Amino acid sequence: MFLKAAFKNASVFVQFLMLLAVVSVCTLIITGFVIVYQLISIKMGASPDIQQNLFNHPAVVRGMQFLQALMIFFVPAIICAWLFSDNYKEYLHADQPIHLPVAVWAVISMIVAVPFLNLTYVFNQQMVFPDALKGLENWMKASEAEADKLTDLLLDTKNIPTIIFNFLTVCVIAAICEEFMFRGLLQTLFGRIFRNPHIIIWVVAILFSAVHLQFYGFITRMLLGAWLGYLMYFTKTIWIPVLAHFTNNFLTVVAYYMFRNTPDEMQKIDAIGSGSTWWLAVASLALFFFCFNQIKKATVS
Repeated sequence: MFLKAAFKNASVFVQFLMLLAVVSVCTLIITGFVIVYQLISIKMGASPDIQQNLFNHPAVVRGMQFLQALMIFFVPAIICAWLFSDNYKEYLHADQPIHLPVAVWAVISMIVAVPFLNLTYVFNQQMVFPDALKGLENWMKASEAEADKLTDLLLDTKNIPTIIFNFLTVCVIAAICEEFMFRGLLQTLFGRIFRNPHIIIWVVAILFSAVHLQFYGFITRMLLGAWLGYLMYFTKTIWIPVLAHFTNNFLTVVAYYMFRNTPDEMQKIDAIGSGSTWWLAVASLALFFFCFNQIKKATVS
């Protein structure tokens, strides 16, 4: 079949170059979609400022988020797995079934980890740079503010169909697409460079966090990425990390819609595990390791 396993025996350097090439082409395709949409909108009498002021066009932003998840993560992962192996499903660990007890423990682990992750987020928020790096700090803060604004724009709606679309995009599509790229493709690729699975998992977790360009939540997202990597390592199936990733995003989106009109309550929930409730972070970590032990016992013979 067309180009199947064409780069199977290529060096890891060539395979990484191929991945970058595929991602670049997919990015150009997304850009083309935006330009065509803009031209059509202008022809129909809409404002010509879509590219310059995307924040004034929430529907376009939602569509771009959907396209980016597919074209930046999912499609390149599938194409590269096709080019690098005889069986792309096996390469991405998408051919293995989910064992229900492991899936349940994976979901529980994400829920009980929330107070500890809140503590790491609060700690990360206190990051201060020396004067020599103030420019970098200002850029990071600007990136964080823009990401927060984008999230609010994406989720802020009372329209039921749009809320359903947001759940699908943020919870389902994002979880599948990002896991296929990071835990499916990249952990396999880095496995050709490093022999130690812990190094592989943490390198990919760092990349996973960095790609989001939200540096004041970098530690929290890196820890999340590492746990997803270990789930992949122990279960040997991409679907358990996908389920765990879905659970994390689902909790976030549900909390947003439940407390968007009461920001003070939302802040209290985000602070659980820090300050006077630090002991909940300790309990959270203990419960998390209990879940980890259950998963490890169920998957390691």
